[in-house]
Amino acid sequence: MGLVGTIPPHLENLSFLFKLSIVNNRFHGSLPNQLANWPRLKYINFGNNTITGEIPSWFDSFTQLQRLFLFGNNFTGVIPSSLYYFPKLEILRLDKNNLHGQILVSIGNLSTLRILFLEINKLSGSIPTSIFNVSSLQVIDLRNNKLFGSMPSIPPNISSL
Repeated sequence: MGLVGTIPPHLENLSFLFKLSIVNNRFHGSLPNQLANWPRLKYINFGNNTITGEIPSWFDSFTQLQRLFLFGNNFTGVIPSSLYYFPKLEILRLDKNNLHGQILVSIGNLSTLRILFLEINKLSGSIPTSIFNVSSLQVIDLRNNKLFGSMPSIPPNISSL
């Protein structure tokens, strides 16, 4: 059954945390702004809940973030441009939501990204070629979106597409 309810906003006193995982529960509602007060977070996993609303732009306060899992929720809106500027991000999973809009060219700024899952959303537009300039990228999944156009050349470092 797991935990049920909203994520309590009075968690700001836990600013010492570097890992937060509440995966596979039934949390709902939007993410409280107070989570932005946890600058040491390196790992965030809110996967497989029923969290709603847009992905907050204040995620840019997590300058040490290496792994972000927001898959299997009900996030809507576009992917915030702040998510394209994490200098240490290795894994980004935004799959199985209701995200729309385009994948921005600035995704190529994620120079340490190894795994990218954006499948099963409503993303549209063409696939930016900058994504394939990320030399550390090994796995990418973009299926079941509304992407169009020709596929850019895939470099040999990508082992799964």
